Amino acid sequence: MRQTFVRVAMIGTALTFIIPTWAQRGAGAGVGAAVGHATGSGSGTATAAANSASNVNPGAGNHGNASHEANAGGISGSSGDVSLRVSRNQGLSRQLQPLLPVGTTLAGAAAGFRNQGQFVSALHVAHNLNIPFDQLKAKVTGTNPVSLGTAIEDLRPNLDHKSVKDNVKLANGQAERDLHQSEFAGKTAPFVSRIASNTALASRLQALLPPGNTLQSAAAGFKNEGQFIAALEAAKTLNLSFADLKDRVTAGQSLGQAIHALRPTLTEQASDNAVTQAEEQSKDLRTGASESAAASSRR
Repeated sequence: MRQTFVRVAMIGTALTFIIPTWAQRGAGAGVGAAVGHATGSGSGTATAAANSASNVNPGAGNHGNASHEANAGGISGSSGDVSLRVSRNQGLSRQLQPLLPVGTTLAGAAAGFRNQGQFVSALHVAHNLNIPFDQLKAKVTGTNPVSLGTAIEDLRPNLDHKSVKDNVKLANGQAERDLHQSEFAGKTAPFVSRIASNTALASRLQALLPPGNTLQSAAAGFKNEGQFIAALEAAKTLNLSFADLKDRVTAGQSLGQAIHALRPTLTEQASDNAVTQAEEQSKDLRTGASESAAASSRR
């Protein structure tokens, strides 16, 4: 009987140690699983959010490093892809050739840039501000790449913040236009076809066209015939380069802004008056041509 009592007592003592230990292990496993699940799902969500933000705005939050990787070849083939795409785009190549530095190939000039837009914008900035392209490229695509605006400030410290901002906006507009036009190379805008079909209007415009320009080439890029003809009239009246005026207007600048940029000695009022005159001349020319065509059809 005594032996039985001792055995029962020993079993009870053992249970007092086993049960808490088992409980702690079970609880620990439960907490560990919960923590692991929360951490894993939270980390996955955060990673997905970061990846989503990166897709919307590549390099967001780490722009310098992202740019450095791309330019240093960290992103395989990125620089080569830009060079290849630009050189294969015949329409774009023709548009950019006049902007290239002497002795520079299109593929060589494009090497190192993140995308076509950045490259074309840089080309236009260099041309517009007479900045050596190789110096501008070195700052935008170098070891510690900077934005186009910062590069302009470094290379043209005499320009104020507004001028720098305006020049970046203009260059981006020019790049967007060039890339858009390259996609539709060889296609004629509807308003150009309308002008060509109006013999009286087409003949009057021929007298305004710069040497070497056809009606189609001169009108390419303008929004409508009114804008196109007003630019032709303004260039003739003010003795401005039509090519330079067109380059700015088709990139998003108003006719007044373009005139002032090319003839900064003109006051704002004088620029506005020149725009008004050009628009009236454009309207009169189109009205006269329409009346002439109507008269011819009645004969």
